[in-house]
Amino acid sequence: MKHVSMADYGDGSSLEERVNEWILTNEEKLLEVIDIEYIQQGDMYLATITYLERG
Repeated sequence: MKHVSMADYGDGSSLEERVNEWILTNEEKLLEVIDIEYIQQGDMYLATITYLERG
């Protein structure tokens, strides 16, 4: 399993769009997206994508 994390500040409104864009951009190398976890810490929003890579 592999992970990639992204951060956004303020209201976090663009984070889900960035996650979806990353998935579409990397679609050919992804075997499966296992989980997408969103966390808010103050005015910082984090997304962690857990995935399996084609191999």
